[in-house]
Order: sequence, then C-alpha cells, then structure tokens
Amino acid sequence: MATSVERNLISLIINFQLVRRPSWFFNSTLCRVTGWVKLHVYFTKAVFFILGLISSHRFVNNAVVFLWMDYLIDLGKPLPLAAIALNVQEGLYVICTFLSASIADAYTGPYKAIVFSTASYAFGLLLWFLAKYQFSGNSSSTEIILLYLMMVLATVGQASQDPCLKAFLRDQLVEHKPNLNADNDQADEVIDYEKAEVRRKFWWRIASTVGTVSSVIMAGVSNQRMITVISFSVMALACLTFALGKSFYYPDKSTGSPLIVIYRVLKAAFVKRHLQHAREPNDYYMNDSGGLLLLPDIRIIRWLDKAALLETSKSLSAEEQELNGRLFPVRDVQRVKQLLVLLPMWTALPIHGLVLATGSTFFVVQSESLDPDPVLSINALFLLQRFVTVTVPYVHDFLVSGWIKKLPMHHVRPIWIQKLLKHRVGLVRIAIGIACSIICCMVSMLVETRRLNLIKTRGDAEPFPMSTLWLVPQFFLIGLVEGLVADGLADFYNIHVDESLEHYESPFNESAIGVGKFLSAALVLTLSGSWFHGTLNTSHLDKYYKLLGILSSVNLCFYLLVMYAHAWKALHVNGSPDPEVST
Repeated sequence: MATSVERNLISLIINFQLVRRPSWFFNSTLCRVTGWVKLHVYFTKAVFFILGLISSHRFVNNAVVFLWMDYLIDLGKPLPLAAIALNVQEGLYVICTFLSASIADAYTGPYKAIVFSTASYAFGLLLWFLAKYQFSGNSSSTEIILLYLMMVLATVGQASQDPCLKAFLRDQLVEHKPNLNADNDQADEVIDYEKAEVRRKFWWRIASTVGTVSSVIMAGVSNQRMITVISFSVMALACLTFALGKSFYYPDKSTGSPLIVIYRVLKAAFVKRHLQHAREPNDYYMNDSGGLLLLPDIRIIRWLDKAALLETSKSLSAEEQELNGRLFPVRDVQRVKQLLVLLPMWTALPIHGLVLATGSTFFVVQSESLDPDPVLSINALFLLQRFVTVTVPYVHDFLVSGWIKKLPMHHVRPIWIQKLLKHRVGLVRIAIGIACSIICCMVSMLVETRRLNLIKTRGDAEPFPMSTLWLVPQFFLIGLVEGLVADGLADFYNIHVDESLEHYESPFNESAIGVGKFLSAALVLTLSGSWFHGTLNTSHLDKYYKLLGILSSVNLCFYLLVMYAHAWKALHVNGSPDPEVST
C-alpha cells in the first residue's frame, strides 16, 4: 500500500497537471488563432477599393438578378419559357467568362476589363429600372426587349467577376519581397502565390457575405422600386470607386491568352499526327526534363507529344518551325496535357448543373406560391444558401481534412483508399456534394408533393397553409452542394494545371456546369406540355425533382468510378508523380 507521503505526492502531481492543462490548451489555441489571422488578414490600400466592388456584385445578384425568374412570371410568361430563358442566360454567362478572361489576358489587362464589364452591369440595371417602372404601361414588346437587353448586359458584367476580379484581387494581396539570394538568371522578387490565394478566398467570402446581408436588410425596409434604384447607384458608385483606386493597384499588363496557346498546340499535334513518336529525349524541342514520355503520360493523349517533336525532314530550323506554329516547347505541351486530364472529372458536372439550375428558377417560383413568412423572405433564403456555401469549406477543412490527417495511413486498406484520403481530399469533397444533391432533390420533391396536395384539397385560397419556412431545407442543401463541389473542384483543378492557367479555374469548371444549364433548358422544353404547363400549380414539379434525384444517383455512381480511376492510377500533379503511399 502507498504511504501517506506517496499519496500526497501523487495528489500534488495530479493537481498540478489539472492546473497546468488549461493554460497549455489556451496557449496552444491562441497560437493557432494568431497564425490563422496572420495568414488570412493581410491589408493593402488596393484591397479596400476592390472589396466594395465585390460586395456590390453580391448585393445586386441577391437583390435583383436572383429574382429574374419571378419577374418573367409576372410578365405573363409561361413557367417553362421563363425557366428556359434563365437557364440559357446562365449558360451564356459561362461563354462570356471565357471571352472576358481571354480578352483581358491578350489585350486589355484585368483592370480595363473589370471597369468595362462593371459599367455595362450598371447600364443594364438602368435598363431594368426603365423596363419595370417607366415602360410598364406601354407595349409589352418594348418591356420584353429592354428586359432581355438588360439580361445580356448584366451577363457581361457578371462574366468578369470570377476570372478577372479574382485574379486581380490575388495580385494585390501578393507580398513582393526582394530576393536577396538571386543570381543573374533568377527573379528579383520572391512571390508566394499560394499564400495570396488563401487571402484572396478569405476577403472574397467576407465581401460577398457583406453584400448578401445588405441585400436582405434592404429588402426588409424598402420596396422593389427603391431596391432597383439603390442597386444601380451601388453598382455605379462601386465602378467609380474601383476606377479611382488605380494609383494604388499593383500594375497589371496583358500577358497573352493561354487559350490561344492551347489551340495552337492542339493544331500542331493534329497536323503532325502522321509522324512517329520520339525515340530519344533529344527529339523534343526544349525538353528540360530529359524524359522520353512527356508527363502526364496517358496513352489516349500521347499524340499531343508530337507538337513538341522536331521535324528533321524539314529544312527549317527549330526556331523557324516555332514561328510557323508547327513546334512548341515541352512545357507548353505538358500544360495542355495537364488540362485534358481533367476531362473525365468534368463529365460528371452537367448533371450537377441540372440540380443547381433549379435553385435560381423553380425554387424562386415555389417561394412565391407559399404564404410569405415575416422573417424568411426569398432574400433571406438566398442569404441562408450563400452562408452555407461560404462556410462549408471551412467546416469541411476543420472536421474532415483535420480528421484525415490524424488517421494512421499505414493501417488503411486497400491502398487506393489510402491514396485517395491522403492526396485527393478534394475528390472526396465533391463526392459528398453530389450525394447531398440527391438528398436535396428528394426533399424538394416531398415539399412540392405536399404543396400540390394542398392545392387539390384547398385550392389556392388565402392564406395558404404552407409558409416559406418549408423551403429552408432545400435552400440549405443546395448551398451545401454548391459549397462542397465548387471548393473541391477548385482544389482539384489548381493541383493539376500550370500556374498560367490558375485564374481560368472558374471558367473551365463553370463551363462543365454550364452544360447542365443548357441541358436543363432542353429538358424543360422536352417536358413542356406533359410535366410543365403555364403555371406552377398546373405543373408536376414533384416528378421533375424525382427525375433529377434519379439522374443524380446515376451520376454519383459514375463519379465514384472516375474518382477510383484517379486514385488508383496516381495521376501526376503538375508534371511530377504523386508522393509515395505507405504499403
């Protein structure tokens, strides 16, 4: 038995540990918080001019643009025609993002592209005001023409937000530190773009949230006419403020569009498709890696290597072949191959786009058919959706990614799951998002089924016995889906492509989703007359949601096969193989 002295000594040690532990936990937490703040919160004078523009975009999107579907219905347009018009507009937005990014890179630079597009956005809002309040009593054709013209101008204004404004904000958050150890062939500055991208995401989400919250507050205290005037004033003022901050911006310049390089590499490889593959590394032009097989080495796209293959039968020198567009350095060919590796992943996104298309169309119409809740207006529901979309990446990183890092990977079997968890967390995030889209469709179907049953038994007499509170789950879920998939796609894209293509992340990923928007328009047109009629009460939106749920289930199975292929084959990241996985 322990003596009294030993018992007292043990008690003293335990009490000391209990007193010491909270202090240690507090210091550890404080260090983590301090490190997080130092990484994310970085101020420059230029940032404040840009944040106002980001907030104004989100304010206008939430206050005006998201309600286009409702406005088209109020003009007397049939439900399927209004949905088709909005889906086509969202698909055209994707095309405009490519054009905006390419023009900014090749000719104008991001600054001029942003100013021009924002000015067109403000002019479009002016047309919105004229169409809705000045010409509302005149010919309906004039009102419709102004409305569609406004949608085109607003689409152009939105197009520069993701590729140009995001890249421009990131460039202003870069710390340009002198490279004290630079040689003659090295850069004079040390630039950490990864840290700048983390800061860009932080400030972007903060500014977007401020704009969304402001629109909800404004919707609660103003009528729609005042909101339209305020939206135009906010956008015009933000454009002017952004332009006045030019002296504080880090100088930008056009660097040439990488899309043109991609096209020329594909063209050169196609023209030289009859040539034999290289037999030794020296057969390639500017082959700094010294490899015979250009990474990523995938058989189906190996023919692209011929774009860097020297034509010895030609009397032209290598430089002359390059000037003629028949020869490209190995690094350019590898950039194109890294991009094409993403194609299998993008094939799973159109069905995801089908689900997202319902959020800006049929969800809005559903909210107008229910009894309005004094707190949960349609703007508040959009705020909920946006809040979930913004916060879910942070929650996922804290819960899932942190948990995966603590896993003893050498005990995880089979090996492909170990590889997936360790190096492809973004793929898992996308899978969770697609699974949530199935739940979103099923929940939306149940809500719409209940609404239609009440219409059959009670009619549309006021007050309707269902409030907009019933739509909270589906708005929450679609925000969850959007946040998980978008952030996972961004991570997956950025680890595969070259740095020159990083600011094209949104156009490329959105283009795959945009295909789903066009598919949505085609599907609604096909089902018009059977499931879709002139109004929501005479349509069968519940059956449409059920169909989307089935398609999403099939899409999830297809995506899991694609995800398995990526994890099993250990695709190369930025031209180098994945790290070894423990066996």
